[in-house]
Amino acid sequence: MVWGSEWSTRVRIVLSEWFVVFVAVAAILALVGGFAAYTAYASPGTTVEERQVSSWEGNGTYTTAARVTEPNPLYPVDTDLSNRPAYFLSVSPEMQGRFGFSYRASDGGSLDVGIRNRLVMRAASEGEDSTEYWRMEESLGSTQASDVGPGEPVRVTFARNVSRTLERMENVSERLGGSPGSLQLLSVARVQVTGEVNGQSVNRTAQYVLPIQADGTTYRPGSVRGSAVTGSTTERITRQRTYGPLWRFGGPAAAVLGFVGLVGLGYGRWDDRFAVTEAERAELDFRSTREEFDDWITVARPPASVFDRPRLEVVSLEGLVDTAIDVDARVFERPDGTAYYVLNDDCCYVFVPPTAGSADGDALGPESAEATETVETTEAADAATDES
Repeated sequence: MVWGSEWSTRVRIVLSEWFVVFVAVAAILALVGGFAAYTAYASPGTTVEERQVSSWEGNGTYTTAARVTEPNPLYPVDTDLSNRPAYFLSVSPEMQGRFGFSYRASDGGSLDVGIRNRLVMRAASEGEDSTEYWRMEESLGSTQASDVGPGEPVRVTFARNVSRTLERMENVSERLGGSPGSLQLLSVARVQVTGEVNGQSVNRTAQYVLPIQADGTTYRPGSVRGSAVTGSTTERITRQRTYGPLWRFGGPAAAVLGFVGLVGLGYGRWDDRFAVTEAERAELDFRSTREEFDDWITVARPPASVFDRPRLEVVSLEGLVDTAIDVDARVFERPDGTAYYVLNDDCCYVFVPPTAGSADGDALGPESAEATETVETTEAADAATDES
């Protein structure tokens, strides 16, 4: 079967030359699409997930306050100051504090909570490799509570004269000949929790540290250091695996496209629909050459008198253009595209383009008697037209 359009000829040439590659691509597309469709619908498989069914969290916090005990221009005596970033040693030397611990649980619980709060006075170096040179501890109070439920706070209160404590620490340092490192004042609360939360047994400990920094004029409660006590219960659930649109829709589409491509390629090869004749290839090559040398070609109908000179047949349009360049002339194309001429003083060069639809499947070359006869007949007709 011969397809007439240039586009169809180019497509058939590509299909015939790359037939194996197109078959391989279609086969891969069908296989991959079939596998994706089978996986998404016929055998999706299962996946195991862990789901949290319960959780709990306990945490400790410090609050601070100080009562004004000395006359000053800012606060009346007996004024209670709370949760301030800093307190004046000369105005409110005694810091009052409270440590509290509570927990939350998704499914309830009952815990025994023990808190022991201590004041730590020490000299230590700073940094990751901290060295403690000396240490003293005093109790700041303790408490024990039983059957504590979620949201019920357990608290320990304390009070300490920071000014006197700092003087005591400096005195110890002086008696030791001046301690290396820096003096540090800490409130350290140790929490022990035992019991049952969310149906699970619990036995945990946690520690919370409140640093108290002083600069000679003020003392400042720092940020609490310590981690929350947490726990959770999970269960493993087996679910059928699910796939996104790419697998559920793209897989079947790719399988169908690949299968149809294989069938179409097979039928086209069997029915010889991709065959390209030599005439078609010649005509396609001619069209490409015609477009390439368009600037050298002028469409015109030469008068019959120009054909009285000797004629020289040229086998290709490219050769005719080369001849035109050599003799410094134009290439003329008949309006019906049946012939191309280069006119010289003593010669007429002519090229007859191939005809893709010839009966015997071969291009009508310029050496063909039929082609020459066609050109001569056309020229005779043009001459008769000119005479009339």
